[in-house]
Amino acid sequence: MKRLLIGFIALAAFPLTVAFAHHSVAGAFDTQDIFEISGEIVEVEWINPHVHIHVDVTGDDGKTERWSLETAPTQFFRNAGVSKAMLEGDGGTTTFTAIRGLDKSQRIGWIYRITYPDGRFIQTSSAR
Repeated sequence: MKRLLIGFIALAAFPLTVAFAHHSVAGAFDTQDIFEISGEIVEVEWINPHVHIHVDVTGDDGKTERWSLETAPTQFFRNAGVSKAMLEGDGGTTTFTAIRGLDKSQRIGWIYRITYPDGRFIQTSSAR
């Protein structure tokens, strides 16, 4: 009986854990700091609550920095007919329009638009 009660409490608390772990865009990103970067997509994490795209960006000094860009949930893309493979693209330099994280020392951002080398783009949200 004790195991059943503990299991029930854990199951009932799970949705609260997920709710507290999730964040708003404005709670983690500076909605006024819009920027654009271009680089090679090295990984797409098709996970919830948000998809993450990791991009290697080469600066003017020739050094490569890895950016972690966050975007909408997987269900958003599924509903729009976009798959993980489509987000990964076909290689080459991909351009991202995004907003920076509140912690400017980190290379993170929230994606508004992804533009692939062939001109195809995916608009994930509005910049204004």
